[in-house]
Amino acid sequence: MQLQSKTSITGTDVSPAMIQRTQNIIDHFYTSLGTNIPDAQQGVRVELLELIPSHAGLGSGTQLAIAISTALCKLHNLSENTREIAEQLGRGARSGIGIATFDQGGFIIDGGLSSSSTTPPLLARHDFPQNWRIVLIMDNDSQGIHGEQELLAFENLAAFPLVDSQAICHHVLMKLLPAIIEQEIVSFGQAVTDIQSLIGDHFAPAQGGRYASQRVTSLLLHAQNQGHTGIAQSSWGPTGCVFVENDNVAQQLISELSHYAKQQNINDSGLSFIAAKANEKGAEIEITAP
Repeated sequence: MQLQSKTSITGTDVSPAMIQRTQNIIDHFYTSLGTNIPDAQQGVRVELLELIPSHAGLGSGTQLAIAISTALCKLHNLSENTREIAEQLGRGARSGIGIATFDQGGFIIDGGLSSSSTTPPLLARHDFPQNWRIVLIMDNDSQGIHGEQELLAFENLAAFPLVDSQAICHHVLMKLLPAIIEQEIVSFGQAVTDIQSLIGDHFAPAQGGRYASQRVTSLLLHAQNQGHTGIAQSSWGPTGCVFVENDNVAQQLISELSHYAKQQNINDSGLSFIAAKANEKGAEIEITAP
C-alpha cells in the first residue's frame, strides 16, 4: 500500500465486488479514523495478493477490514490499536475472535459482549500445538448466512438455552483449555464436537441443519464414523473442519474423504480440502520505503 494521487485497487483474479468492498473499507476509514487527513493525501494504491474466501465462515470480512485499516493507520502515522480500529469499523459486534487473532494468533477465548462493551474482551490466549492440523472441508459453491439474512436469523431464532450455554462454558473451561495446554487431541476434539452439537442444533432452523452444506455434512459424518473427533463448522459455514494430531493423519483423512465422496456419488464440484496449521503470530505489518 502506498500514497498516490488517486486510489487504485488491483489484484490477480480479484472480482469487481471485492474491489468495491475494498473501496468501501477505504472510504469508511477516511470518514472515521482518518477524518482529519487532507483530501489530497487520501489517494492510495492497494494490491490484493491473496484473499480469504468470502462468506465461508472464516471471518474474511473482519480480517480484510482490519488489515486495510491497520495499513492505512501505519501509512498516515495514526496510533489506533486493533480494538479501536475494529470499533470504528463496526467489527467485533458478536465475537472478538477476529480482533484477537489478528493481533496475536493462537487459540483464543473471548468473553462475549456486556451491556457496556462494544467489542468482546479477550479472556485467554494460548499457543496451538505445532503438530496439530485442521482439515478444512470447503464447499465453494455454497455460502454461509450473511448480511441481512444473518440479521434476520438472529432476530427469529429463540434465545440460546441457559443450560446449553452453561454446558458450553463447562466444555471450554474444563475440557478445551486443559486439553490444548496438555496437547491431548482426543479430549480437545471431543469437546469441540460436543460444543458444535449444541450450537449447530440451535442454529439448524436458520441454516438447514447442524451444518449449512449437505455435502460437507456427509463428509463430516463420515469422518466422525471413522473415529475422528473435533468435528465442527466454522461460524455459519459452509466450511467444515476436523481437528487431527499431525499432518500425516490430515493427509490420510483428506484422501479418505475424497474417496468417500466419489464412492457415494457426492458431487465434488466446488469441494476442496486444506490441511491447515494455526497462525501463532497474528498479522505481520511491514513499513518499507517507497
